[in-house]
Amino acid sequence: MTNVLRRTVLFSAATGAASVLFSTKASAVEKQYDPDIFAIEARMMRFSNRGSSLTESEKYGVLLATCSAQGLRDEAAEITAEALIAGVKPLVLRESVYQTAPYVGLGRMKEALTGVNEAFRKAKVPLPLPSQTTVDDENRLTKGIEVQTALFGDNIAKMHREATGSTRALIVDDLSSFCFGDFFTRSGMSVKERELIVFAAVAALGGCESQLRGHGVANLKQGTSKQNLIDALQVCVPLNGFPRTLNALSVLDLNN
Repeated sequence: MTNVLRRTVLFSAATGAASVLFSTKASAVEKQYDPDIFAIEARMMRFSNRGSSLTESEKYGVLLATCSAQGLRDEAAEITAEALIAGVKPLVLRESVYQTAPYVGLGRMKEALTGVNEAFRKAKVPLPLPSQTTVDDENRLTKGIEVQTALFGDNIAKMHREATGSTRALIVDDLSSFCFGDFFTRSGMSVKERELIVFAAVAALGGCESQLRGHGVANLKQGTSKQNLIDALQVCVPLNGFPRTLNALSVLDLNN
């Protein structure tokens, strides 16, 4: 933790940056070789003028969701270290990564989670953190369908009715119990907070426009504003790049 903070302070002083979002793990020699790109990174990763409608906790959450979608272990560790310095609760940081699992896949999620846990250990955060599971094998599917229906309405019942015998296990049993039963029912974060995390993760994947549209609508239904979604994309654009970011804006009709 001390080393991470020291890197941030030194790099901020060298570049004139304030409130740098996260420091890089690059050595001083690497920064000397490529000072331009590190100065640009420092500017693009400042909190002071990015994502103004989001809380700091939300900004760190969507960044970790983006790391999870891309399997970025080192960046996840650095972002987590900075979030802890900023006072974000470890449980919120962990849940921000957990929530992405059924969307980005367990492999990428676990890569980011490894980085998060590295930062936790360096900061002497006691591990494991308390379990937030609220379901079991008896009610996982039922509870999952409840949350899914609350988010997406009557379309869920229609989708379940139309699922054929060959796809029902995937569309009903797995989708409703895994995406929603295992994760949206967890304590530690609200459904609204979890939907913002999902939006960021799906946007970071790219090529998932129909799912992104659905989760954009679900966010609005939960009370997240269009400006919140735009700001989430702005916070994450240094990691996502502009093609994915502009696709997300276009899909959600947020650039008009």
